[in-house]
Amino acid sequence: MPINTLLSRLEKVKPNGNSKWLSCCPAHPDKSPSLAIKEINGKILIHCFAGCQVSEVVSAIGLQLSDLMPFNPSYQKGAKPPRFNKYELFDRLVFETVILSMGIRQLLNGEILEQSDLSRVLLAESTINGIVREVRQ
Repeated sequence: MPINTLLSRLEKVKPNGNSKWLSCCPAHPDKSPSLAIKEINGKILIHCFAGCQVSEVVSAIGLQLSDLMPFNPSYQKGAKPPRFNKYELFDRLVFETVILSMGIRQLLNGEILEQSDLSRVLLAESTINGIVREVRQ
């Protein structure tokens, strides 16, 4: 479903950034915008700051949850979706690399790693290996 179809069914729609909008929530009496709408890769995400469930919001404007997500013919049942997008992977990789770097510096300076530091270094190594597996899938 095109984002404009959804937006046309809402009241007091205001742009709130790139591919982001605010509007009144149709699932509860709303006088000022409390519904956040965001479009990402053809998917429409909504969140009511007053606490309405997504299913309630969608139902109130005569839609179904499936209307917010495009059909994906490449998805296979049982296929594991990626855990992170590429920006999250990169940021996490940089962070974990800093942890490893700090541990290596301590060792090169002749310092002994405390058990908690050693555990964190091993976790960083494991996380980086997980990122490599994620990217290779």
